[in-house]
Amino acid sequence: MRIRFCAAALLCVALSAFAGCNEAKEHFTSGEEAFRSGEYEVALVEFSKALDDNPNKAEYYIEQGHTYIALGRYEEAREALESAIVEQSLNLTRKNNKRAWRAIGISYYEEGNYAEAKTYFEKALAEELLPELNADIRMYLADALECGGDYAAAIALYDELLKEQKDYAAGYRARAYMHYVRGEYEASLADYDSAIALTPNNFDLYFGKYNVLEKLGRNAEQAELLRVITQIESPTPEDAYFIAKAQYFSGAYDEALVGLAAAADDGYEDAYYYIGEIYHERSDYGEAVHYFKLYIAGSGARDAAAYNQMAICLMKQEKYADALETVRSRQKLSDALHGKQLLFNEVVILEKTGEYNAAYERAVEYRNRYPEDIKIKKELEFLASRVREES
Repeated sequence: MRIRFCAAALLCVALSAFAGCNEAKEHFTSGEEAFRSGEYEVALVEFSKALDDNPNKAEYYIEQGHTYIALGRYEEAREALESAIVEQSLNLTRKNNKRAWRAIGISYYEEGNYAEAKTYFEKALAEELLPELNADIRMYLADALECGGDYAAAIALYDELLKEQKDYAAGYRARAYMHYVRGEYEASLADYDSAIALTPNNFDLYFGKYNVLEKLGRNAEQAELLRVITQIESPTPEDAYFIAKAQYFSGAYDEALVGLAAAADDGYEDAYYYIGEIYHERSDYGEAVHYFKLYIAGSGARDAAAYNQMAICLMKQEKYADALETVRSRQKLSDALHGKQLLFNEVVILEKTGEYNAAYERAVEYRNRYPEDIKIKKELEFLASRVREES
């Protein structure tokens, strides 16, 4: 009887564990569905329940980590992701480690800690398994290098990526922008053309090329790009947004405002940025700030250009405290081009508010970061005299 009792007990334990695994899988599946729908709080609850039922599943920790990242809870994300990492040579373990290191890198990247992001992206790349993730990881790593100011290393990484994947349009686009930032306009133009050849219906690429052509003084080609977009027949809602954007670039502001407002109503939140730019051009700075805020609250939360333009409009209104808060709030998370503009604008704001010592310190930092920019020289000369007077 005793033996039979033990066997029955063991069977109950096994059935209980099996039931727990099934419930964990159901919660995990529900969490995945909620995540895909953008219901991140719901997804987090479901992934947590899955882990309660089965705390030994690395995949569950990884998806929980991704959900924390989506919610901006980066420390909790890293805690979950670290739980997925196991130093074993099993292929499944190595694959999970690679996914976890990539996600930890993303958490640091989103937080603006590009040095730590670089470390984890490099760890993920060093793992040979799951090579299909490498292009995405290299793109993140190159972007982290760019945001950290190492433009040459970023371009070298794009070079490496595009040697392996000659048809990777996103890589050409990213390298095109990097060349643009460095003033290498012919190289930038060649990359935009490569990206357009691969994805001719991605009209955002046309606007990138438009900016390069402006630097090269090739106005006829700029006009032709805008003509191609504005003459799209039977436009979809997305096409209508691009048409309105082209009208903005061509200076047809009244038409652009109508189209951009309709695009915003259709869910194209980037349209708010260009509406803000139109009001900026018309010196209606209050309205411009309003639309820049709408853009930032939606799809533009990480777009340094919007913060920069909003700060300029606030300065025009002599709202220097708000302008200073605006430029500082996104310097750490800014891209290569607009991070430079934000830092310069901080120098200007501090100077206008009479904080000469602080302005001088930031101006010196600007000169050290961007020694090729001669416009800081006059600012430093003026601020040096003011600092001497204060001392």
